[in-house]
Formats: sequence, structure tokens, C-alpha cells
Amino acid sequence: MSLKCSYISIGKERECVMIVKSVIVFMIVVCAGSTLAQDEKPKEVTKKAGGPVSFGKQVFPIVKKNCLPCHAEDSFNPSELSMDSYDQLMSGGKHGVPVVPGKSKESILIQKLGPKPPFGDQMPLHKKKKGGEPPRKTLSMEEINIIAEWIDQGAKKN
Repeated sequence: MSLKCSYISIGKERECVMIVKSVIVFMIVVCAGSTLAQDEKPKEVTKKAGGPVSFGKQVFPIVKKNCLPCHAEDSFNPSELSMDSYDQLMSGGKHGVPVVPGKSKESILIQKLGPKPPFGDQMPLHKKKKGGEPPRKTLSMEEINIIAEWIDQGAKKN
């Protein structure tokens, strides 16, 4: 691909080069942006076709791995939410009950796992752990979907 300026005057050559460079930079930025947008996964909770989701077998392992480092009964956390057990999770903390059975989109727990929580930061927090361990990452969409489906199924103690 070749770009040529059709200016007659030699004095306009420098201006033409600047325009061509600007167009090239613009095209690179637009192409890179559209490639990134195509690669991003939607940040929306989607339903899975499947049977009942078990709190003990599917939800609590996610909570234990990702939430208990800060939300254990023995840990201080500003929300005063302990997630050591089903009963503690369901009793809530300073911001109320985090789970509305049957309504995952209205549940603070799901809202806090998303990119735009109603208050505070997205959970889990991105803190570096001691001992050179890597920082915790956000939950995968699969993990969020499991929790959301459990809530939508009534958030049972199963």
C-alpha cells in the first residue's frame, strides 16, 4: 500500500508527510482497539444448563480459596462479613445479607464480584500475599456463574 500526496508545491511536502503519519497512527490505534474488543470476554453472568449446584461441593471451595483469606471469622475485615460457613455467610455483615435467594443479580455477593460493585472495591481484593506468592486474581466467569446459579436455585445449604 502506498500513500502519495498530490500537493504541487514543495513547501507543502512536510505538511503532507505529517498528515500521512497521523493517518497511519490512527489506523494502528483503531485496529488494535477493535482486536482487543473482540478478545474480551463479556462480564455478564450467564446461566449454565445443569443440575442443582451444591454449596458444599461447588460454592464453598470457591469461597474458601478466594474469600476466606480476608473473610474468615478470625480475620479483621471492614465489612464484618465472615464466610467460614453457610450460616455465617447467610447472616451477613455490616452491609447486610450478601445473598438474596433466587435473585443473583440483586445479591451483593455477585455484585461485589463484578467489575463495578455498588460500593467499595471488586472482590477479591488484589493484594500481594506474604512469602512471594502471586496476588489473588478476580474470579473466573465460570466461578461467578456457579455462585450465581446456586443463588438463583435458592441458595440452599446443600
